Formats: sequence, structure tokens, C-alpha cells
Amino acid sequence: MLSLEGRQLGNYDIVRRIRVGGMGAVYEGRQRTAFDRRVAIKVILGNYAVDREMRRRFAREARTIARLHHPHILPLIEFGDERGLLYLVMPFIEDGTLTGYLQRELPALDDVASIYQQLLDAVEYAHEQGLIHRDIKSSNVLLEERRNGPPYVYLADFGLVRTAQQSDNEPVGVPIPLDQVPGTPHYMAPEQTVGIVTPLTDIYALGVLLYQLLTGELPYDDPDEIEVIQMHLHAPVPSPCERDPSLPAALDEVVRIAMAKQPENRYQSIAELRRAFSAALSEQPELRDIPDDDALTEEDDFIITEHPQRPVPQSPAPLTLELEPQPQPIRLPQPQPARPRVRVQQAAAQTPLQAQQRVTGSIVGRKPVTDSVPFYPPGRRRQLTRPMLAAMLVPVVLLLLLILPRFFGVSPFPSGFPIFGPPPVAVVSLTTQTKTLQENYILTASPSVKTPDLSTRFIPDRVIQSSATGSETTQATGTRSIAGAQASGSLRFENSSHMPVTVAAGTTFSTATGIAVQTTQTAEVPAAQNGQNGTLAIPAVAVNAGSAGNIPAHAIATSCCDGLFVSNPKPFSNGVDARTVRVVLQADLARVSSQLVPGLERQALKLLQKQLRTDEVMANQPAYSTRVTSNSQPGAVANQVTVQVLVVSTATVYNSEQARHVAAQLLNAEAEQTFGAAYQLRGVPTTMSPHIVQQGQNGILYLSVETKGIWAYSLSAQQLAQWASEIKGATPAVAISFLNSQKGVAGVQIQLPFGTDHLPSTSDQIKIVVVGQ
Repeated sequence: MLSLEGRQLGNYDIVRRIRVGGMGAVYEGRQRTAFDRRVAIKVILGNYAVDREMRRRFAREARTIARLHHPHILPLIEFGDERGLLYLVMPFIEDGTLTGYLQRELPALDDVASIYQQLLDAVEYAHEQGLIHRDIKSSNVLLEERRNGPPYVYLADFGLVRTAQQSDNEPVGVPIPLDQVPGTPHYMAPEQTVGIVTPLTDIYALGVLLYQLLTGELPYDDPDEIEVIQMHLHAPVPSPCERDPSLPAALDEVVRIAMAKQPENRYQSIAELRRAFSAALSEQPELRDIPDDDALTEEDDFIITEHPQRPVPQSPAPLTLELEPQPQPIRLPQPQPARPRVRVQQAAAQTPLQAQQRVTGSIVGRKPVTDSVPFYPPGRRRQLTRPMLAAMLVPVVLLLLLILPRFFGVSPFPSGFPIFGPPPVAVVSLTTQTKTLQENYILTASPSVKTPDLSTRFIPDRVIQSSATGSETTQATGTRSIAGAQASGSLRFENSSHMPVTVAAGTTFSTATGIAVQTTQTAEVPAAQNGQNGTLAIPAVAVNAGSAGNIPAHAIATSCCDGLFVSNPKPFSNGVDARTVRVVLQADLARVSSQLVPGLERQALKLLQKQLRTDEVMANQPAYSTRVTSNSQPGAVANQVTVQVLVVSTATVYNSEQARHVAAQLLNAEAEQTFGAAYQLRGVPTTMSPHIVQQGQNGILYLSVETKGIWAYSLSAQQLAQWASEIKGATPAVAISFLNSQKGVAGVQIQLPFGTDHLPSTSDQIKIVVVGQ
């Protein structure tokens, strides 16, 4: 991996790397011309630095940030190119991201409101500029903590930004492999998986972020990012109020609508989301004390609605006896535990019949509870029914109370309760110390490695290849003009005189039909001798080009040149008329190739995917090479040409589960070295899907794998028995102080037997339970 620490980049000195992602890294730097001002510098890594598309996207991010002027959007200081290395410079926000903030503490509701309103302002401004962020998440929200008041918010990282116009032009409903969908899976709207990106995509991510602010957790979380995307597609929207009952109930509805699976069911604008959020926060319950039962009369009917700040144990509702039909209700005395503060709402006016009905208690989120038993005056009903039933039930109940704790270990009474309670046992609950370790490991995948090697952090990968061919015959579209050709032959001259006769070149003779031919050379026809005429054949051609010059034999029979007789014993031939013919062009081959290549690439990709083994993934998109051949070369005379296209696809693949397993083993080894053998891993490490940081030559890959685990201090049974012996007979305060001083103990809770203020005097009656071990 490219390391920039200690180097100079333009006007900036690189101090340290802050974080690294799949395609880029962020460094802390110092600006030389601004008194060493601290800045954040974002650069592209590895092969992405020379990739034309990545450089175009990086420059687009710089232009986008430069045009945005909003107090809650991180501004751009400079965009530069240092020997081919592109970089962005932005202000350095010292207090980190919202992710780290939520790991440290869960903000109060007032702070949640402030942080979220600032974020809404930033996203609304971007939407007004026609921009869709597409990657809103807690790690892209920077916080600047203030001495008094909530943190100040900056929205950052516009690397995946899209304009509304671009989104309108993008294909709708085109499936994308889930592991190749742009964006962050934990915040991804369902429609992003089919290439649909609109402002409502950002509203969905804001709904996820609101749930995270309210609960400190993500609504959907799983080590497998593909599983997280499936949850966004199909799982119900979780309720923040179920996680924290002290939250206003209306916030459930805000999260549910913002995270609606279908875009048309969400808030249709940031302004609409802001109004709903503000209204939900303003839903504060009015608190009043419930009056004593003696103050209630039969004319008053109350609806008791409780909005607890934290779950509060509910006391049983008072038992009310009603007389039929006119007598006043008789209230049996009940123990009066301390009541929670509730909101009391006076019901509407009631009829006389309603005034005689029971008092109804209603707790928000629960069904109404009514305990009403009719009391019959003497003479109205059989008076022995209730005593008879009581006499029958009391022995049965007493028998059950005696049997349950001794044979089944179950009792409604606390430990040590006389007669009915289980044997007196003190329960000591220990919470052990935990430590969290999170690392980002860089693994090297190579075809030359056969098995994973933890010492070198190497894992195997392999290069796979497939091919697809196709052909098509098409009309040649080129033309060429061919000139006509003269017919050629020879003329025979006979000389009957006793003197030789010279025939000059270019001497012309004509046929009876007017076709003219001429000699092509000068020649001397010999004289007659011994009664024989002198003869000589002289080459000749038709005067005009074309097939008309192909005269038959003896078409010329004439005299010339002082007694010479001229004839053509043989026909003239090879005369050709001028014409236009079709020829093959390079464009004909290119046209067929452009039509065949996309389909052949898809065929080759399917063949590649069939070669994948279990848990194998492609490191990136396959590389394609194309070879085009034809039965006629460009420039050849032909009416048609047949074009053959061969597409070869090549990809590097690796086992993603193997990479995650190696990262988990490295984390476990580091934890053992850092924390010692006394700390044991709780559960399994959470390992994210690997990301390609850089791709080398000959199939070598550099993978970034982030993994996190929790280690808890392990207590042996012998240690627990020893501690039980140490604290027997002690007061709870002394026992808690002793146990808290022991190594590995983070917290202690003690539950004493009923009616006691000391721990039992024997260790057998002390049960020490380790929470979470």
C-alpha cells in the first residue's frame, strides 16, 4: 500500500493516516502557507490513481464540494495533482465522526434533536442544489464538540454524489449484483439495489441515522453485508421505542415512515421529515400525581396514561366491588406502593349508567386492566357461594405453594420466605471486565500460495478465464470504380511487291462496323520472293477501351501502304467496359464487432461465474479482450463479408470467507498477546467483507479486512468457590467492596434471602453467577 507519511504533497506536509477505505485514504496534514494549519487530505490509492473513471469521479467530488456553501457541509480548501496523485484538502475536524461519538456515549434527546436538525439542513441544501448524496452514514458526519451545547455538525464525503438529472437518466429496474451496489449496505435504501437513486434515497438513509442516534445501534446489522441488504429489502422496520421506552412514542412513526420500503410511502421531502421530527419531539407528557383512591368518586371516570422515562414496575390495580344496581362501589383496602408519575386526562361527560361503571386504568402500550367483582347484598343472591369456593381453593393453593419450590425449584415467594419460599440462598451476580479490539488487516492474495499463512498474512487466489465466440455475415458497404480495358490482338500484313514496306506504329484500320484498331510498333514487311508474298504479324490494340474492341477473326480485310494486304486471322480479346464494384471496409468489421461484443461479454461472464467455488468472489470486474477476423480483408472486392468475433474474459478470484477467517485469527492472536490468556473471546469476532485496496500484477491482490471482537475476563469455578468462602457471613457492602477489588471484576450485585441483612454463614448457600460468561 502506498504510504505518504512524512512526505510533502504540494503545499502540505503529511503527518499521519487517519483512515483507509476501498479506493482512497484520508491523512492529517499541515498547511505550510497557513502557519501549519491542520488539514485533512483525501487521496486515491493504488491502481485507482491511474484509472480514468476514478480520476473523473474524484474531480467531480472536488467540483461538487467547491460549489456548495453551507455552514454544515465540510468545505473544500484545495484540489491538486502532485505527479499524477490527485488529492482533496478540507478542514481537519478534531473530534472525529458521529460513529465514534455514539461509541462513547448515547446523546440526550436534546442533543439528538440538535445534531439531526443540523444534518437535515445540510441535506436539504444539497437537494436544493439538485444533488443526491447517496452515502449518508455516521462515518460521513463529522462533529466539532463545543464547551457549552450540543456538537456542531458537518456533512462530508460527496464521492458518490449524483445529480437529480443523472438519476433520471439512469436505467430503472436493472438488477445489480448485491456486492457491487454503490453505497454503504447498512444505510442503503431498497431501490438502490436496482440502480434507482432519488432524493428519497437520502431520506431513507436519514431514517437509519435517526434510529442510530436514538438507540446507539444500527437497525439492521450482520457481519455479512449481503444479509444486511436483504434485511433492508424484506425485514420489518425496528422500533426505537422498544429499545428505549423513555423516547416519545411518535418517534417510532418518524423512523417507520422515513425507512419505508417503497419510496412513495416515505416523507417526500426533507421539509416534511423535519416537520414530523419536530412534532414528535414536542410530544411531552403532562405529569401529575395520581390522587389517592379515597378521592375518587363514582361520578369521575379517569383514563390513566403513563409515559415512563424508564420502565417502572407496575403496582396491581385496586380491586373494586360494585353493588347492583344502586349501591355505591365498595373499595377493598390494598397496599399502596409508590406510584409512577403519570398523565391524568379527564374523560368526557358520562350518563348516569356510565357513572356506575368501573374505574378503568390504561397504560400506554398495554391493554386496559379491570378488576371488578360484584358484591351482592343479603337476600339478593346465594351468600355461601364465595365462602364455599374459598374453602375449596385455599388448601389446594397452600399445597401447590409447598410443592413448587421443593420439587420444581419454582416459587412466587423470595428466597428464605417462611414455609413457602425456597431454601435461603444469596445470589451474587458478577460482571467481568471486557475489552474491545478492532483492527483493519491488510492481506495479500497470490496464485502462488496454496494455503493461508498467518505469519506472512498470505492467502491463495487464482486467475480464471473463459471465452465466447460469434459470427455474422453483412453486406460490404464500400465501392470502387474500375476503368475499361482495350482489346488486343495482331494484324497480318502481306507484301506482293519486290520491295520491303514499312508500317509505322499507330497505323489505324477499321472494321466494317467502324471499330478502329491500330498497330503498337513500327515494323518492315519483307518483299515477295520466289513467287511468295512477304508476310509479317504486327501487334495491335483497339483504339477505344471496352468490350466492343473484342472483334472476331477476319473482321479487318483491307489494303494499304502501296500494295499491302491487312487482316486479323485471330479475334481481338480482353476488352473490358468501365464499371463500379463493392469492396469490404474496416467499418463493416467494426459494426459487426460492436453488435456482437456486449452479448459475448455477458456469455463469457456467465461462464466465469460457473467456475466460482463455494465462498469465492471476483476481486473486480473481469477484463475482456476481443479479436476480430473476417473471410475478406478490408479493401477486397466482395459483395458480402463474414465477421468472426472472439471475446476472452479474465478475472482474479479469492475465497472471501477464508480472508475473514484469517483476519479473525489474527485478531484473536493479537488479543491474546495484548490482553493475556485471562481474557477469553466472547462469541465470535465481527468481520466485515474484504475490500480490494490495490491490485498488483500476475494475479496478486491486497485486501483490507476490518474485524472487531470483545474479550471478557474469565473466572474459574475454583476462584468463584474461594470468593464464596471469603464473603460468607459478611454484609453486602463488605462483600461488594471485596469482590470489586478482585482482578477482572467490573461490577457486583447481591440478592439476599428474604428477611436477612447478611450473607449466609456457609458458602454452600452463596451462589455466584458470572453475567455473560
